[in-house]
Amino acid sequence: MAKAPPGQWIPHVEAFVDVSHSPAQHSASVDALAALVNKDKLTLLDLVLKMDLYLTTTDHIVRSRGILLLGEILSRLPLKKLHVNDISTLSDFFISRLSDWHALRGALVGCLALLHRKQTVGSIIIADVKRLLKAFLQNVQVQSLAAADRKLCFQILNYILDHYPEAAKTMGDDLMYGICEAIDEEKDPECLKLSFHLVGAVMKLFPEPSGLAAQYASEVFEILSKYYPIYFTHGAGDDLDATRDDLSKALMHAFCSTPYFEPLAIPLLLDKLSSSLPLAKLDSLKYLGNCIHCYGADRMGRHATTIWSKLKEVIFNLSIDQSVSTSGSSKDMEKNKNQIVSEALTCLKTAITHMGPSDEDRLINLILLDEDVVSSIHSVSSEEASVLTSLQNPIQLHALGSVISILAESSAYFCTRVLQAHFARLVDNLEISAGREYQHLSNCSSPSSGAINYGALYLSVQMISSCREVALTCKGDFAPIKSAKESWWLILERKTDSLIHLLRSLLTIDFQSVQSAVRQEYVSCAVKGLTILATFPEPWSPLSANVYEDVLLTLTSVIMSKYKNVHLWRLSLKALTSIGSSIVEFHASQKENIYNKVVADKISSLDEPYDTSIPLNLRLEACYEVGTSGPNYMLRVAKSLEEAVVNGSIESTGYVVNLLECYCGRVLPWFFTFGGFNELALNFAMRLWDLIRDLAISDRIGSQGLPSSLMVGMKLLVGICTEEQQSLIVQKAYDTISSMLSLPVKSMMQHLLPVDEPGPLYSVRDTSLMCMLSSVIVGLRPQTPVPDMMVMISLFTVFLLKGHIPAAHALASIFNKNLHNPEFSPENKLDKVLDTILERCFSTIPLRSNTKISLSYVGRSDDANSSESLSGSIESKNDIISVLAWLGKGLLMRGDEKVKDVSMFLLKCLCSDQTLAGISSHQEEHDINDSSYASVATSAADAFFVMMSDSEVCLNKKFHARIKPLYKQRFFSILMPIFLSKIKESTVMTTRLVLYRAFGHIISNAPVPAVITEAHQILLVMVDSLAKLSQDIKDKDLVYSTLLVLSGMLMDEKGKECIVENIHIVIGVLTQLVSYPHMMVVRETALQCLVAMSSLPHSKIYRMRPQILQAAIKALDDKKRTVRHEAVRCRQTWQSFA
Repeated sequence: MAKAPPGQWIPHVEAFVDVSHSPAQHSASVDALAALVNKDKLTLLDLVLKMDLYLTTTDHIVRSRGILLLGEILSRLPLKKLHVNDISTLSDFFISRLSDWHALRGALVGCLALLHRKQTVGSIIIADVKRLLKAFLQNVQVQSLAAADRKLCFQILNYILDHYPEAAKTMGDDLMYGICEAIDEEKDPECLKLSFHLVGAVMKLFPEPSGLAAQYASEVFEILSKYYPIYFTHGAGDDLDATRDDLSKALMHAFCSTPYFEPLAIPLLLDKLSSSLPLAKLDSLKYLGNCIHCYGADRMGRHATTIWSKLKEVIFNLSIDQSVSTSGSSKDMEKNKNQIVSEALTCLKTAITHMGPSDEDRLINLILLDEDVVSSIHSVSSEEASVLTSLQNPIQLHALGSVISILAESSAYFCTRVLQAHFARLVDNLEISAGREYQHLSNCSSPSSGAINYGALYLSVQMISSCREVALTCKGDFAPIKSAKESWWLILERKTDSLIHLLRSLLTIDFQSVQSAVRQEYVSCAVKGLTILATFPEPWSPLSANVYEDVLLTLTSVIMSKYKNVHLWRLSLKALTSIGSSIVEFHASQKENIYNKVVADKISSLDEPYDTSIPLNLRLEACYEVGTSGPNYMLRVAKSLEEAVVNGSIESTGYVVNLLECYCGRVLPWFFTFGGFNELALNFAMRLWDLIRDLAISDRIGSQGLPSSLMVGMKLLVGICTEEQQSLIVQKAYDTISSMLSLPVKSMMQHLLPVDEPGPLYSVRDTSLMCMLSSVIVGLRPQTPVPDMMVMISLFTVFLLKGHIPAAHALASIFNKNLHNPEFSPENKLDKVLDTILERCFSTIPLRSNTKISLSYVGRSDDANSSESLSGSIESKNDIISVLAWLGKGLLMRGDEKVKDVSMFLLKCLCSDQTLAGISSHQEEHDINDSSYASVATSAADAFFVMMSDSEVCLNKKFHARIKPLYKQRFFSILMPIFLSKIKESTVMTTRLVLYRAFGHIISNAPVPAVITEAHQILLVMVDSLAKLSQDIKDKDLVYSTLLVLSGMLMDEKGKECIVENIHIVIGVLTQLVSYPHMMVVRETALQCLVAMSSLPHSKIYRMRPQILQAAIKALDDKKRTVRHEAVRCRQTWQSFA
């Protein structure tokens, strides 16, 4: 390859060396030189030879710039293959330059670039790495450098220790001393983050007891301890690559890098637990947990007593009377307390997990026999404890329960010790308090003031929860634990029957005399206890089959009879769902049989539509939630719903509508996720057609809400099925429809209607049947064969020409998916059929052609037909435009060229008022109604929304539509020039408004990048459309969606450029929208846009400051809080401009 002449690249060297040039020019010079080297138009050797003067001159500035240039070029070539001799030469040069403090930055950049190179493209050798590190430690005084240079130093040291540890080891004491000197007194956040990592790396390099890590542990930790806890004073706008969390995590990893820090770190962390600063407490707890894990049980055992004492103080005392310093609100203070207690419990769990196995008895005695813990449990479980004393401080009670749970669930031994110490007495005292309550209820009409001991109840449930966790972790044979003397399982089993009786009774006691919150605590605790006992793995379950069945019966009876107690009802439903999920998880066959008999069969049974024992909406919710336990349960629910729909329809159509809404809105989406539903969907769809036939015969198919529910269900069912299954459904549907339609409609099914032939009349039953058939067609896959295609198309066309939208959905799906039949004759190919249908639709709305739009179908009607059309029904013409929109949508998504015909016809409808403006005399002659044209034009504008927006009812991936990639972008690109031209030419305001309406629908549904590409052409039109459309409340949704497009432009550099060029106009409209009365989100978004515009060039926006501030101040009085919040932000942002 030809080499670049010196005249081509030397100017770049001179430009970089010249300090008067800007940083951007310097960077461009480096990029240009690196590109030449990368393309082999310039070798590094030639570059070094030509730069000899710059690299060796006695002028410190020139020499430093030259060496920096060479280093920067090398850093831009990480993948450029270099010869080993070149690498060696460059290594010698940059290592030697480490002693040249004037040119140190260039040497650091070059050394780092050499270290980053991979072996496959030529890398520095180990010997040179050792020389580099030695020269660095001898010559570089890190803390005397600027922050950027110190960052380079830490990056070099970190890279060597991470990738060349053997080379680093050879430095011995020099390495440790050099690192201590480098990191001491560091204050820059980014450098600190690197220095903490550096400490961790070097301490792990010497793990031996007599190694350097042990020798230097005190010196290194003395430096680290100065930074603990991290105090971060930098603001969010300082653009740093390090946050407080990053620094804290890096320092924590440094603390945990070696066990030799243990004698120094643990006392420091325990001392900081007494701090009143929330962050200091949180950090101490996090660090302590990680240190316990890393230092090991042998070292941490000596601190066990102190650790427990400190953790106990945090867990119990913080929730009572100890406060934490915070400048925030009481809500922030509460949040800080909760975080600290939660972190303390996590730390306790870590301590028990890692320190317990080495000395089980000592650790459990330390906690379980602690005077405060024993005293708390005794006070809670005493016979005299009432609901009031148990709940005086629920947070402290929960803390006590959490400590007991963490201890018990750590191991089977710990669990046994906890239950031996407290469980039997808690349950006994609970029985005593419950006995007093039952006795009082038998003598009085209201509960006693003492009620059942909540504290004993809560702690008992916590303990059985721990037992379940132990059972889940136990592997292998469980017989030894069951047979062991006084094991946790035997203790639990002995008390299970009485505990179950207590928990069940709590769901039946009337707590009217106690507060609602307290009553809910009792109920929640009882339901939780029943759920835990019922979800033990089957081999470990302490419940017999009869007791297990009793538990399920209790919860099921709540679902069926206590639905007025909403809290209890929802807890019970959640419990039954959890129990069902556990059966699926653990493959508990014996429990499954009981669950099916007691729960699934009873709750999912929907055979009685007039069963008033529970409201239908709650019954359906219960069915669905139980079904979510597993696929088999949901299958039961689906079959039950199917039977109820089929069998309950004649008696109550409203009942069926609710069933179908549950089936389609909840059950089917669940099966979409899990799959395996095809056969069930096929059977249900076939049975639905039998149901449709019966409803049609009894003239109930048109009942309110029933057709729409049946349509939604049918579409979803058909969409799930395979092609073979769909063919069976569509054949069944066709046979049903063809046998039940009225004779006038049947007579028109064999051919398409000629343009001049009126459509037949049809009944409400025909309409409903057609809706059902269209729902089948919408859900078909493209390759599914359709019987008698021409007959179907003719049938749908009959209804289409009456403006029936479901027929439009069906035909749009047919033409989009190009559905076919093997017997489809060549003369009736879909293209010809489509042409005929479009021609008939166009002729239904003949318009006077006085525009420059060229369209084969549009100009075929004469004045007489035009007059006749204008005198017809406005609603019928609007309906035809709506069906045309759906046909156009199907063609557009497929990428069919005929969508242009539909689009141009709609555009002609938009401009109809413009045509009338020039024919006033003719208007009088034919008595043309302006309102008719205005209504047609508005419908045409809305048609573009149908074509561009995503639809849930048809033509989507769920219903297997053909979707050509980037179809919206192409349609947008084709229509924009036409719309911009028409808007510019329009002189009638009504025409311009409907053009704006259509324009808004197109740009708001087009991909934002495509719109931004044309921002320079459409921005002014878009802003003007916002101003005009904001005057009518009917256009409020369109105003909002168009405003979102404008906000998207503000997020893009090209969009910002266009906005800056028209800043006065844009801000003028946005300040008007700040007071938009019809939609709160428009005002909010307008203010957000004004805030975003503050980032535009200062010289362009400063003059607009008073206008924006005036609008923001006015918005401070807005009725909506979110708008006022954005107004405050906007005012503060713009007031900050000097």
